[in-house]
Amino acid sequence: MNGGALHVHQASVGELQTAASTVLAPLAVTAVAGPGAEGHGKAFRADIDAAAVGRAAVARVRGSAHLVRRSARAISSTDPELLKITLHGSPEPAAVDQGGTRSHAHRGDFVVLDMTRPYRLAAPDGCDVMAVGISRAELGPHATAVAGRAGRRLPADSGAQAVFSGFLRGLGTHLDELAGPAQAHVGDALVSLLIAAFTGTAPGRADMATELVDRIRVYALANISDPSLCVESVAAAHGISGRQLHRLFGRSGTPFVAWLRAERLGRVRRDLLDPAHDSRTTAAVAARWGIHDPRHLARGLKTHYGRTARELRRDR
Repeated sequence: MNGGALHVHQASVGELQTAASTVLAPLAVTAVAGPGAEGHGKAFRADIDAAAVGRAAVARVRGSAHLVRRSARAISSTDPELLKITLHGSPEPAAVDQGGTRSHAHRGDFVVLDMTRPYRLAAPDGCDVMAVGISRAELGPHATAVAGRAGRRLPADSGAQAVFSGFLRGLGTHLDELAGPAQAHVGDALVSLLIAAFTGTAPGRADMATELVDRIRVYALANISDPSLCVESVAAAHGISGRQLHRLFGRSGTPFVAWLRAERLGRVRRDLLDPAHDSRTTAAVAARWGIHDPRHLARGLKTHYGRTARELRRDR
């Protein structure tokens, strides 16, 4: 979703389908015959709260039993490559099936669903589900590891999973209270905690190429204010060629230059939304993050966020 919050209370099953498809991607939602379902003395109803949090979409759905399906027919090559992470709080387990991988998500379990492939999720009556929709590009080299868990339950009873679970539950009750720089900072925390929860790797087992990409990202972010930062300088600092760096980042799905541009623009946007930086000119804010070309800045903000620097400051 592009921004703002969405709240639909006492929604019909059709309204739930529309909301879920708007927040994520086209989905089919149907009521499930059972206690509390339509035709059994109680009409279908659901409460939906959703908002953009940083560059992710977060939603909480509570209500009657229903079936969510992402069919092959609904999947288009133009759809964004999204991953959907669900946290289940229902008293009864939800049934999940993606690509033949089946599981039952109990209260406190996470389940990853790959929106580029068909899946089926049956939510029980009295469902309470938190869902995060995030693009593979946002997760960088970790996207493959997260997507590899599709359809499998992950208990959130300890470690990073428990921390992420608590974070999401708190977020679900305060979606209306996030705006401006707070929303951007919380979005960064969400991505970091998600990666920590889903990509834990035993010592000595990590893929060497992934480790190198991670080191390169850390190096680039530590030097992000340097306008001379480029493929050649970063590659040289890590003893590899520019061609090797391109190949490493190509495996992650986002070229290094595109990743660095997005990181810089994201930080510029965050500062423009933060009143603490009102005394700085837009040029000074951009220079803080290594962008010194006003035309590059203007094009980038318009392309990534649909607004100019002046509009970001005006509309926060």
